[in-house]
Amino acid sequence: MSKQIITIGRQCGSGGHIIGQEIAKKLGIPFYDKEFLENEGLRESAREPSCTSLLFGLATGMYDGYILSKSEELSPAEQADACQADLIRSLAEKGPCVIVGRCADFILRDRADCLKVFVHGELEDRVQRLVTEDHLSQEDAQRQIRSKDSMRARHYQFVTDQPWGKSENYHLTLDSSVLGIDRCIDLILACCQ
Repeated sequence: MSKQIITIGRQCGSGGHIIGQEIAKKLGIPFYDKEFLENEGLRESAREPSCTSLLFGLATGMYDGYILSKSEELSPAEQADACQADLIRSLAEKGPCVIVGRCADFILRDRADCLKVFVHGELEDRVQRLVTEDHLSQEDAQRQIRSKDSMRARHYQFVTDQPWGKSENYHLTLDSSVLGIDRCIDLILACCQ
């Protein structure tokens, strides 16, 4: 079976987000990332206000714990993750797509049509990418990489009970420092056929 759903986990600055956008563009399929999932959560807020408020708060890092739980069994953070997982499953059910981050590889782990990818790179290359693309200083780029990677690792561990970036959790792990962005895109596309 060809892989029609592509999930991309990535280190900050590795180019994983750009790779995901380009793959979606080349395949002519939807692209979903943190921004989309947050906006989709806000649109759904009329139906499930506590669910999306939790999702939005957790995703933006502004969750303060004051939202009441819908369930006695789940903590607010667990509820937010459950809502996010439901949304990701729903998007995958709609058809082929690329989903960047949000533990989508784990959430969709039982789907035979899902290609799970992790993109990483050398620290100096990731710093340079942020300096060039986001116009950050070297120090700010290093700080952002440390912060985002730490946050992603903690969240992935919380949701999956697995270490973030562990190669056994993915079909394909790519070093964008060695391969470059274009070659990473080509390799992922080749694996989708």
